[in-house]
Amino acid sequence: MALVCIRHMSHRVKLQYKALSPEIIRQELVHVQQSILTHIKNVRRYAIPSKPTLHAQKIYLVMGEKLSATPFEMQ
Repeated sequence: MALVCIRHMSHRVKLQYKALSPEIIRQELVHVQQSILTHIKNVRRYAIPSKPTLHAQKIYLVMGEKLSATPFEMQ
C-alpha cells in the first residue's frame, strides 16, 4: 500500500510541478517540522514551524495542504 501511495504522489508532483524521485520527496517531507514550546506561567503551547524548502512548499501545494512558517498557538 505504501508503494502505491508514493507512486501516486510522485505522479501528481510530476504532472503539476516537476519530476522528483520518491527519495527526494521523502527527504523534503521529513525535513518539514515544528518545535513546540510551552509557556511556564500560563501553560500555553506554541508551535514554531521550520522554514520549508521550495520543493516542500510545492509538494504541499500539489497535495492541497497548507504549509506556513508562521508560529501559532496550539489548543
